[in-house]
Amino acid sequence: MHILLTNDDGPPDNQACPYMKFFVDEIHRATDWKLSIVIPDQQRSWIGKAHFAGKIISTTYIYTQGSTDEPNDAVNNFLGPFNQRRNDLRKTHQEWHLVDSTPAACADIGIHHLSSHDEPVDIVISGPNFGKNAGNLYILASGTVGAAMEAVTHGVKSIALSYEFRTAETNFLQLREAAKLSVKLVELLYEKLKQDDEIELFSINVPLTPSIKCGTTKVKYAPILNNTWKSIYEPLGDGQFSWSPDFKKVWKEGLESQVYSDNRVLLEDAVSVTPLKACFKVTSPLSGEIEVGKPPLLSKRNIFLMTIDRNNYLYDIWKKAFHEKNLEICFTKEVLNGIKSDPSVLVFHYGEYEDLDIDLLQTHPTQYFVSSYIYRKALIRKHYLANTVHQYIVKNRGSSLAHALPATYLLEVDYAEFLDDALDEAYELRQEIERGDRIWILKPSMADKGQGIRLFKSLDDLQSIFNSFDESYEENTDNEQDGIIVSQLRHFVVQEYEDNPLLLQVYNKRKFHLRVYVVALGNINVYLYENFLALFAAKSYARFSEMNEVDDLSAHLTNTCLQEGKHPLVLSFWDLLELKEAEKKLIFESVKGIVRDLFTAAISVDKINFQPLPNGIEFYGLDFLVLSDLSVKLLEVNAYPDFKQTGDDLKEVISTLIVSTASVIANKFFNLSCDNKEIFSLHRLI
Repeated sequence: MHILLTNDDGPPDNQACPYMKFFVDEIHRATDWKLSIVIPDQQRSWIGKAHFAGKIISTTYIYTQGSTDEPNDAVNNFLGPFNQRRNDLRKTHQEWHLVDSTPAACADIGIHHLSSHDEPVDIVISGPNFGKNAGNLYILASGTVGAAMEAVTHGVKSIALSYEFRTAETNFLQLREAAKLSVKLVELLYEKLKQDDEIELFSINVPLTPSIKCGTTKVKYAPILNNTWKSIYEPLGDGQFSWSPDFKKVWKEGLESQVYSDNRVLLEDAVSVTPLKACFKVTSPLSGEIEVGKPPLLSKRNIFLMTIDRNNYLYDIWKKAFHEKNLEICFTKEVLNGIKSDPSVLVFHYGEYEDLDIDLLQTHPTQYFVSSYIYRKALIRKHYLANTVHQYIVKNRGSSLAHALPATYLLEVDYAEFLDDALDEAYELRQEIERGDRIWILKPSMADKGQGIRLFKSLDDLQSIFNSFDESYEENTDNEQDGIIVSQLRHFVVQEYEDNPLLLQVYNKRKFHLRVYVVALGNINVYLYENFLALFAAKSYARFSEMNEVDDLSAHLTNTCLQEGKHPLVLSFWDLLELKEAEKKLIFESVKGIVRDLFTAAISVDKINFQPLPNGIEFYGLDFLVLSDLSVKLLEVNAYPDFKQTGDDLKEVISTLIVSTASVIANKFFNLSCDNKEIFSLHRLI
């Protein structure tokens, strides 16, 4: 086999090209490959597949011998450069052709003009590169990958080989082992390239870690991380700019990304292998003539797939909304099969989370759109929410979130008898409770519908609550709704109870909370729906100290699901009596500011646990408590909110939300026109 080896780092050098000589020596030690080397005469990184058009190219020569059998200081030494080939040295040394041009030019000239052997080149190997080429930002700019892609355009398949370093110092044994692994992997992938016409080149990334070992280190196929950055130039003034990419930010974002990719494989100390074609990929093929100046004809099949029950509160609303958008309406998931075979099929799927095709979501992101994000617990789990808000306001003390949550503490309890140990960990909470001057509310972090919420004042009260959870569960093993299993919930939040809610005389001074709907679209636009709802408690409000039965929270909990059969009171916020219009606008603006900062916090503080999808949309139901001074407190955030709690009398409120959202979806995912009149009730915050 005749190998053409090139790179973008230039000749062997302890600083600029410290890895290549190990690979060359391993080829000579372990194989019978014929090796030709054509490389740039100097470092040419970050140049992609460029050529110096119009430039006359010259060649010089250097010669090396094996130097990596034992650790030494002369690994990268060579003879030359010489302006002419040295036939006397070719017999005893490895010949290197140094071209005063780009890596892509080296691939071209090496394939067609310069060679140390008579046989045609079987495969081009570019590298090992000094640094990884994982992720779009690096691979699209890489001269190493550019040379490999150039080879493909000349009919020769190729491999781009890159080594990820985590320290500036080279480790002799690690590089020997990386070279062994690389040679073995090239042997395997060369056979794959010969067998598979669809694969034109491979990009390999090898991590230089203490654990690297040929035969032990895992090797995994992986896609390329889709990452971006801002400007890589910094203005110096007077029209001058310096090259200053923020590599630290790229590394940090790659570290936080949990998406399976070449970058994630490297972080697991494994080798990533990415099969590629040397071409631009057409993402959404179109056909037919484009008639300039005339309205375009729809050439795509736009489908709305709905997999919710016919009796669902939203069924008819969604159906009508997308029918008016002239989308094809489908009700079975068989339609998704068309996505894989027909790039003109576009589907928005509204259904329960379990019904969504997660695999299709990742493999066909420009054709399959869904009604949910995958990672969003940074907002919807109460202990994560508290942490998200806290981390954000530490650096943004002027944020609307600074006073948006009641004083909150996290409590992790496995069993009731371990509560005292848990309070030792949460010692600040213990100290606050022991002061005895406030009322507290306990909320299971992952429960909903008011389950497990309790009020208390002392540590003894709190212990009694946890004891009652276990006792209640043992007595109600056939009725999960009544029993709380502490060990399954485990995470709780304890908050200072807001004991001064806004009470309106006309509604018998019943406590209420605001249900606020938010639409998060793509990656990421955030819309606030202006038609808030007011959900009232079943009984008139009584302070905790005035309650006869502390377990009866019907005057304190405003969840309508706890009032089944009692005709819960749900009203439009804007129709509330006793509140002046100016007061309502003040409350609205407060909510607006909190929602904006909350989603900003989610995408900046906890990028692992809140990951918007470019092909996703999600509704969130946020609950706010209005206090007597008209300030508002955020209570919780719910994904897949229960719209039916609105009731039939106010169903039009939800209908307007769905119709407006359908317009946004049609514009975002199907590129259909969107009249601002259709989305007037949605306020874009981000």
